[in-house]
Amino acid sequence: MRKIIIVYGGESNESDISKKTAQSINKNIDRSKFTPHLVNYSDINFDEYDQDCFFFIAIHGKGGEDGEIQEILESRNYDFSGSSSVATKKCWNKSISKKIMQENQIPTPEFIVCSNEIDLQNQFILSEKKFFIKPATNGSSFGVTKVEDKANINKAISKALTYSEEVIIEKAFSGSEYTVSILGSEILPPLEIIPQGNEFYDFSAKYSSNKTKKIMVTDPHIKEELSEIAQKTFHAHGCSSWARIDIVSEDNNLGVLEINTVPGFTEKSLFPFSAKLAGIGYKELITSIIEN
Repeated sequence: MRKIIIVYGGESNESDISKKTAQSINKNIDRSKFTPHLVNYSDINFDEYDQDCFFFIAIHGKGGEDGEIQEILESRNYDFSGSSSVATKKCWNKSISKKIMQENQIPTPEFIVCSNEIDLQNQFILSEKKFFIKPATNGSSFGVTKVEDKANINKAISKALTYSEEVIIEKAFSGSEYTVSILGSEILPPLEIIPQGNEFYDFSAKYSSNKTKKIMVTDPHIKEELSEIAQKTFHAHGCSSWARIDIVSEDNNLGVLEINTVPGFTEKSLFPFSAKLAGIGYKELITSIIEN
């Protein structure tokens, strides 16, 4: 049986979430096909493994979604889950990712990039009413602030700068939030996310709230549009294997927020939930990612 190295943790501020993902994979993996081993990225010695090993990357955030471990594994010709180091880096840096979307006519909320406090007379600031201010490189909504009072913009920028050297100031869409999961060449059922009790789909809504709803999109027009946009985004960044694309809406307009190349992957996470709606069980899904 093939040895599966489930790598989690590291120095990311998402290491606790990463551990839950890894433990869930380890618990549910098909042991008739695979022999799993849990390894913390902080403790890993790549010299211990041979070419027959497969690395299931369960590191959320730094180390796992910034291309770091992918680059190491590529240099050693090891097989691993998810996209290449090049694609992963493009998705991790929201500044680069949003420019790729613009170049490929993929809708995304208007934005500017800054690395320090901004003049509130900036034309973009004057032209919009509500903003999301977020680190250019981070995940799980760490450092993200929704700003409706422009007097709070620079305070939100300072908060985001504790997580990243650059900050994205993005127009806040006011409509429904969606997510689309892609498994190989298959687009899984799009979901609408309703973060009840939270202003937006923040860290609390993602990981601790019992009120957040995940509903399959049934409107055929919206479903088709979401699927087309997600697929185009996936290919424009050079992604492969699997990923999840987060999309927001306002009136009749959709806009891609980001691509998650190592999305949350416990049994209750969005990706497995969408797969379940497509008739793919959690154990089968783990096998599919490994064999894809």
